[in-house]
Amino acid sequence: MKVSVVIPVFNNEATIGAALESVFAQRFDQPFEVIVVNDGSTDGTLSVLEKFGDRIRLIDQQNAGVAPARNAGIGAATGKFIALLDGDDTWTEDKLAKTVPVLENNAACVAVFSNAAIVESGHGGVQQKYVEAGWTHSPTLDEMFKPPSWPILPSSVVVRRETMIAIGGFPEEFTAADYGCEDTFAFLLMREHGEIIFVPEDLVRYRMPQWEVKLTKRRSTLNIDSDRKSRGLIEDPQRYFRANVIFARLMRDRFGVRGRALAGYVLDGAAHELVMMGMMSMHEGDREYARRCYLSSIRYRPLNLKTYARLAWAAMPASVAQAVSAMLSASLLRSLSGPPFLEERPR
Repeated sequence: MKVSVVIPVFNNEATIGAALESVFAQRFDQPFEVIVVNDGSTDGTLSVLEKFGDRIRLIDQQNAGVAPARNAGIGAATGKFIALLDGDDTWTEDKLAKTVPVLENNAACVAVFSNAAIVESGHGGVQQKYVEAGWTHSPTLDEMFKPPSWPILPSSVVVRRETMIAIGGFPEEFTAADYGCEDTFAFLLMREHGEIIFVPEDLVRYRMPQWEVKLTKRRSTLNIDSDRKSRGLIEDPQRYFRANVIFARLMRDRFGVRGRALAGYVLDGAAHELVMMGMMSMHEGDREYARRCYLSSIRYRPLNLKTYARLAWAAMPASVAQAVSAMLSASLLRSLSGPPFLEERPR
């Protein structure tokens, strides 16, 4: 077997069918297997997968997170190369045909990735490319250590199976309750073992959700009882960003001084998103939760004076804030009370 396609899925009922059809539509003249790891889905994902019958190898497991799910698929793979695909993305018909030969023809190459067309949920149509100008080349390891993290989309990656085994797979410190960062760390480990070559073509359609939906996805991974459970919130908003903290620790432990810049950048990202969550909470009228978000943000980025101003505004009694609001400009009031400014939202 030349290629093993590994697809982790969790509650992808609406998208996994299209993802799989894009795999079976490949114009690729070598054999490949398709391994789907159902990571404890609670919707109708399993029913959709069962319709594909023996065209896929199905691994059904309790919810453990995307890193353990990918590793389960890699562990079951028999192919020389592992092609990654997430359950809400799709490939173009020539995806494997244009990436696998790169590995076959370059002994020093351990992985290949391509560009992708971003499809933003709720807007329809292609919005932009995943790898933007200035990044459209094969990265050196030094480049990958510089913030921000190098734009490698998992669904665009084909990697040697021996390389995945050598790096220990995706770090399973990232669990089902964590969101993001596990792939960035794994790509750095891959690059230590050899070249990662970039193919400058859009071979993937990446379904990027709106920013608010991303935060909702973070919330939905944390099924913890609280008085805000109906809104998907937990008492400590910092818990949403445990993945950022894990990543920063892994970077410092594995790479030392070399990993500090990227570790700091990811923690800054957590601080920024916590501010955005605070502003969303203010906009929804939940001043208490906004205060918690701002306090959590300050722990990561204590020198941001704007966050202290927003914290003070959230701590002000609602009746006093309403009276003061009449004296503030519309832009300043929105900066304090939300919703978040579009230009302040992270990529």
